[in-house]
Amino acid sequence: MPRVAHSSEAKAAKKQRLKENFIFLGKFLRHGTTIASVWPSSKHLARATISEINWDTARVIVELGAGTGPITDQVIKRLKPHTHFLAIERDADLFRLLAKRFENLKNVEVVKADVRDLETVLKSRGIKHVDAFISGLPTPSLPASVRRRMLVSVRRYLAPGGVYSNITEIPYIYWNYYKSVFRDVSFDFVVRNMPPGGVYHCRAMK
Repeated sequence: MPRVAHSSEAKAAKKQRLKENFIFLGKFLRHGTTIASVWPSSKHLARATISEINWDTARVIVELGAGTGPITDQVIKRLKPHTHFLAIERDADLFRLLAKRFENLKNVEVVKADVRDLETVLKSRGIKHVDAFISGLPTPSLPASVRRRMLVSVRRYLAPGGVYSNITEIPYIYWNYYKSVFRDVSFDFVVRNMPPGGVYHCRAMK
């Protein structure tokens, strides 16, 4: 009997996740320039995105553009009790979805905010340094004013030795862009994603 119950729960979770994926697709079709992909990140891409985080020493991790939460899920699986995790999402529907899913986790906070207001979000919580920024946003394609304001905040709060990791669905094409912003850039190519994509891992802003 417990095995049947577990199977039913798994089917329900799979159905819910598929529903969320189509919600995400609808958002992309309406707001494609502000969403990095047509479909939420696979587990493989999500794991690659957080692969550069030092879980033993990280005190604050901030996710920009959490979407339906595939990267958020992977962060939470590895999160240490001493780490404060903020998942920031602008879209009201996606924010409600995430807030409900993670409402009972004490060191996890889902924030409805625009990345233009990143500094306000961090300052209001007394955060002085962020050990890792992980971004699901199409950063190079954001409006220049939004991108500039966000990166000013990243520069101000990224801890020494910290990492900024940004997913992409177009491997390597933005290499020169990230190299113009950060001193140290590496790329993690991820084939097992729809479409194949990757992650730029960046340190030390210029």
